[in-house]
Amino acid sequence: MTAAQVPLAAWLLFAAPVSAILFGFFVMRRVKPEWTHLPILLSCVIVTAAAFWLAADVYTGHSFDLNLFRWAAAGAFGVDFGLRIDGPGVAVLAMVSLVGSLIHLYAAGYMKGDAAFGRFFLIFHLFFLAMIGLLTANNYVQLYLFWELVGVCSYLLVGFWFHKESARAAALKAFITNRIGDFGLLLAVLLIVLQFKVTHFHLLYLKAASGVSFALLPLIGVCLVWAACAKSAQFPLYFWLPDAMEGPTPTSALMHAATMVTAGVFLLVRSWPLIALVPGLPDLVAWIGGVTALFAAIIAGTKKDLKRILAYSTVSHLGLMMLALGLGQVGAALFHLVVHGFFKAALFLCVGNIAHALHQSTVNVDDVGGLHKSMRLTYLSFLLAALSLAGVFPLGGFFSKDAILDAAWHHGGPLALMSMLVAAGSAFYIFRMLFLVFYGARSQQKDAAHVHEAEPILGIPVLFLALGAAAAGLLKAPLERFVVSGLRGLPSGLPGLNLVLNLPGELFLPHLNWIVAGLGTLMAALGAATAWRLTMSDPGFDWRWRGGVAEAMFESDFGWKILIDRGARAVSRVADCIGRVLDKGCLDGLIEGMAGLTRAAGTLIARSAQGRVNDYLWWMVIGTALLLGRVLR
Repeated sequence: MTAAQVPLAAWLLFAAPVSAILFGFFVMRRVKPEWTHLPILLSCVIVTAAAFWLAADVYTGHSFDLNLFRWAAAGAFGVDFGLRIDGPGVAVLAMVSLVGSLIHLYAAGYMKGDAAFGRFFLIFHLFFLAMIGLLTANNYVQLYLFWELVGVCSYLLVGFWFHKESARAAALKAFITNRIGDFGLLLAVLLIVLQFKVTHFHLLYLKAASGVSFALLPLIGVCLVWAACAKSAQFPLYFWLPDAMEGPTPTSALMHAATMVTAGVFLLVRSWPLIALVPGLPDLVAWIGGVTALFAAIIAGTKKDLKRILAYSTVSHLGLMMLALGLGQVGAALFHLVVHGFFKAALFLCVGNIAHALHQSTVNVDDVGGLHKSMRLTYLSFLLAALSLAGVFPLGGFFSKDAILDAAWHHGGPLALMSMLVAAGSAFYIFRMLFLVFYGARSQQKDAAHVHEAEPILGIPVLFLALGAAAAGLLKAPLERFVVSGLRGLPSGLPGLNLVLNLPGELFLPHLNWIVAGLGTLMAALGAATAWRLTMSDPGFDWRWRGGVAEAMFESDFGWKILIDRGARAVSRVADCIGRVLDKGCLDGLIEGMAGLTRAAGTLIARSAQGRVNDYLWWMVIGTALLLGRVLR
């Protein structure tokens, strides 16, 4: 396949958003700012159609991996800009494009009337473009380029309402934490170039499958996991995600539920043929995922802010994906990534509808209650998405979560127990939220009686996302085919790459194990029943335990936030000390001293040049004598 033979759909993935952003910035922003979203919504439709067109091609065996042009070269080494349209990439791309388009439509209604409406949509769509580039990259340098663009857009959108100090602080925290992880990815890319002399994914797969030992591979694997932990909010670098809820709700739904935070998991899927060859590293990934999933599920069950509950829920489910990867279940991790994108985006937008109805940017459980009658469509959407998240049969979340529970169960030990506790914890926090928001009777909002359902532009996208979360379980069979086509070889593409590789990791999803499914369902039922008991049967419980040691412990994430804050302050003090001692005391003194030394030297030289001819003659005689002595000696 040549560049001329690349399907039109692949070109449209980039041409549509680039054209929409340029047209929106140079034309609509100046002529009609409130219409900036129109070309961007058209771009979303084109990208979604193109993504599903490519998904259909991949499903029928027409994957490809192609270098389009060389955009960086240094001697014999070069980096090409290319496209890799394969199963894992196109499966996530189809989810991101559909979910992202629905969130764009929702944002058109949610952000209407905002003074910076046009700026929001331009940055929002730039992030959309960055995710497309990340998912279709065919080498690590290109992936790193779009990885960084995703981080920049995240910073701009989290701090979009920069007049709020909390938004500025949250954006800075997200940016710095992700830079820590991005440094890990940068190191990994540099080490890959040093060790393998190539950055192309499939060429690396071939080298990994060759059986040759590579000395730098363990360090490369650790750096890749390090990068993924920051971007996908895993312990110990998870703490930026809950604070990132300061951005507008569409930002939370798109970036911090369905797309950006899953980029770390996707990086590990792409890199798994390398990571799985490092002894002990998959086990470390599994433990990081298991601990994060359980830890975040517990914290989510104690929060009052609705978006923060969902933020910790996202951290927990990303932990489940990491657990699946660590156990070698590449297919199960991807399956849950896709399903999670639907139900979490739906839940965030439901919270957005509630906040919009109350004329607030965020909502606390103290502000709501008994909304199931006044917001029926939002309630139905939330219920479908919540049931899918909790893993209730036969919704999509049941099948994707069951695959991970099955892998953990067969692995045995503490990870199996953790996975079951996560199943119970997930059901507890989401049903606690459901009961308090839609059935609770303690509304402190003065105009709560006048809350009404959101307008169609806000309600319809949420309903479609919830239906997608319910039906996503039907994707199990095609997703298996997608994953296998991506990691076991490409039917067409670069010369010499259409090989079937014997790579580590289980690509096929496990068959339904009714024992594990029954245990998972029992744990979910236990979590839901506990939530009912502590919110409906005993309505005051959720408020009685607050104000003491328990609340302080949960608010500090078992002390981890305190430790991080102290560490950040210590680093700040060290930096300040270095600045004062090294910069002002040493460097400034050296620079200023050089100026004084130069003046003194100039003054001294000036004294010897006062226009006295006799002195000059004597110096000439002395110089001549020295030269003659040197020559005649």
